[in-house]
Amino acid sequence: MINTRELGKRLIFCAWGIPLGWWIINSTTSIVPKSLGSVLPGQIAAVFLIILACYEYIKMLAVSFKRNGFWLSYLWIVAFLGLDLVGQSMPMKFAIFILLILVAFEAILWGDKNTGRWKRASLLFSAIVFLYIAGISLLNFYQEPFQSFFKHFSQPMLSQIGIIMIILSVFLCDSGAYFVGSLWGKHRYTTISPNKTIEGSIGGFLVAFIACPLCWHYWGNPKYPWFMGLIMGFLIGISAQAGDLLVSLIKRYFKVKNASELIPGHGGILDRFGSVFFTAPTLGLFFWIVNKFVG
Repeated sequence: MINTRELGKRLIFCAWGIPLGWWIINSTTSIVPKSLGSVLPGQIAAVFLIILACYEYIKMLAVSFKRNGFWLSYLWIVAFLGLDLVGQSMPMKFAIFILLILVAFEAILWGDKNTGRWKRASLLFSAIVFLYIAGISLLNFYQEPFQSFFKHFSQPMLSQIGIIMIILSVFLCDSGAYFVGSLWGKHRYTTISPNKTIEGSIGGFLVAFIACPLCWHYWGNPKYPWFMGLIMGFLIGISAQAGDLLVSLIKRYFKVKNASELIPGHGGILDRFGSVFFTAPTLGLFFWIVNKFVG
């Protein structure tokens, strides 16, 4: 059954959130001095979302490990995403190695034999790496080869139509799963999130599988075949729900309903954007493969 109170909060948030998000993603005005290159509002927003998601996760983790130095992960993720923003990125293998050192240092200095040093290190390291990969993938959407897969429109508010297409498809998948599951869902398929049903999962997948090819027809680069939209719809239909399940697994582990209450009716950044964070690297890999072997 649909919770009308929560639905109302979601709709109110969407009424102002969608136009604002559209403007941020498509804005072509750099917000840093020219000497630093071009840094767009959408790129800043992507980094900001990752930092907020990091805050939500660390807040949940800190409940189990009250004595901690988890703030080190903020320094790391801000530093390395910041380098990517200004085009001075370090090879990922070195960046992750530095994170490994910091996580080990945190566990040794703040942990003790009774709080499980390996457990705390594993929980911190795996989550921060995931968020970092998601952040890098979102930033890469503003670069090649991703940009070459979509048409370029002269209208300022359509400058990043490819990013709009992906986020729209992900959110439609989430909404399709929510409404179909709420109205007709009867068969539960996982203990990770008892409210998720087979009917809802199929509904979300079909919405993405239909919406993405339609968007590709109008917005995709005609250089590439029509079935690119179908493949993207398939990948989004799977990865968006996988990301949602991953966030549900995290919340179930920490025994919380929502990652936070930052977004009325939606919960936190992880609750609302977890599916986007998982889909971004999935599609990033897909576009890399196509560019590498098809061109």
